[in-house]
Amino acid sequence: MCGIVGYVGKTKIQKSRVIDACNLLKHRGPDDKGFYFEKVGKNFVYFGHRRLSIIDLNKRSNQPFRFKNNILIFNGEIYNYKELKKELEDRGHFFKTNSDTEVVLNSYIEWGENSLKKFNGMWSFIIWDSSEKELFISRDRFGKKPLFYTFHKGTFLFS
Repeated sequence: MCGIVGYVGKTKIQKSRVIDACNLLKHRGPDDKGFYFEKVGKNFVYFGHRRLSIIDLNKRSNQPFRFKNNILIFNGEIYNYKELKKELEDRGHFFKTNSDTEVVLNSYIEWGENSLKKFNGMWSFIIWDSSEKELFISRDRFGKKPLFYTFHKGTFLFS
């Protein structure tokens, strides 16, 4: 599956550190890599993603995946994403990909943290809401897709 890395903190670090960390995960995602770097007030938000293309092989599904003010990096698979996509379309959502990635992000936009109750699958993901300046993290119920993180003195690191 894919690999994700990230940093959120007040200390500016070299972007190359996130790029290097992401490259260490190449074995988890040899098909593509992507990055997101933003300074938000006094904080820096840096994401890296390595993609193993399984669902929707088109580059439009590469990550970090952005929609409106939200940025998602995602590792895993949502088995019931087609059913959730139909439910979201019935609620007025439009999709430009055939990926479960876009379904995860739209589910979060529609139902917030309650979207987790709807997911059947294995995942770890991070969503950054740039308008609200909020970070949302999730891992599947059984830890099938690991999410390692630490928070120390105002710095949040994850992989």
